Amino acid sequence: MKIRTFRAFVAMTGAALVLGCAVSSVRAADSNWYAPVAQAQTSGALKPQAVTASAPVPASATQGSPRLLLMKGVQLMHGKSKAPFGVQAAPQLQYFGGPLLGNVQIQLVYWNKDVLFQNKLPGFFSSITQSAYFDWLTEYNSPSTTIGRGSYLGAYTDSVAIPKTSQIEDADIQTELSSLIAKKAVPTPGANTLYMVYFPPGLNIDQGGQGSCQVFCAYHNTFMNNGAQVQYGVIPDQGGNCTGGCGGDPSQFNNETSVSSHEMIEAVTDPAVGLMTGNTPAAPMGWYDATNGEIGDICNAVQAKVGAYTVQREWSNSRGLCVATAQDAGAPFTPAGP
Repeated sequence: MKIRTFRAFVAMTGAALVLGCAVSSVRAADSNWYAPVAQAQTSGALKPQAVTASAPVPASATQGSPRLLLMKGVQLMHGKSKAPFGVQAAPQLQYFGGPLLGNVQIQLVYWNKDVLFQNKLPGFFSSITQSAYFDWLTEYNSPSTTIGRGSYLGAYTDSVAIPKTSQIEDADIQTELSSLIAKKAVPTPGANTLYMVYFPPGLNIDQGGQGSCQVFCAYHNTFMNNGAQVQYGVIPDQGGNCTGGCGGDPSQFNNETSVSSHEMIEAVTDPAVGLMTGNTPAAPMGWYDATNGEIGDICNAVQAKVGAYTVQREWSNSRGLCVATAQDAGAPFTPAGP
């Protein structure tokens, strides 16, 4: 997965923010991963500074040690992300043999009652999972799975107390999801289940010392729960310091749906990224580009409209463009830099 970095305008290397990362189950990738740009705060605005590439993670790194700057699955904030190591090759997603979500089933989890847009997000997912946004993804089928349209299962509003530090970690999210599953507050994880977890304003999500809306916008991850694979997306509130860094639309809701779509499609095409145990792309990863990340990372924050909703375009190998639907004229790949 990849954390999505701020655009100086992202999800783990698509996780993954849109680099997606996981504290307990994702191991850092190889030296081709990008480091985010350090930020300085000036008059309340995050300003991109110089880019410094982080060093490769040793092969001896233990699974579960967060290496956010190098993790898959995290969407970095636009402008804080990907400093190229030399010249970036044209994107080409490769299939590494892992599972896919053939017909994704979206279960929303609101961390507490203060999460914004609880009245709008169900409509977005109900519409977008049954739209042409999914139809062209058949180019990423696997021998055992055909990607088709999905469905919206429902929403659950949790009542998690916000700590005095106003900060939580990915391990806290996994623990809470496990609790909700055990209590049957949310559906049992199935082969296509994707829990999309939304957070209230003012709550920081920490990943190995890197904070939401400081370094990343969102991510998706995976963990095992009683033998079942649990896929989930983490969507911090897209206001506050995320404003302008996680999408160029003047509407916070539109940027939130854009970030959400990024993580959703990455989870569909690379759902088991959080279970990877090596330092180079390999099973159980799904579709991934070792230089440019996951399907959403390649087109980070390149937005389009599908029906009434704003989404992010995703990379099409067959067309060599960022697209939202088969009919979309598309947008070219633009190598990210400082």
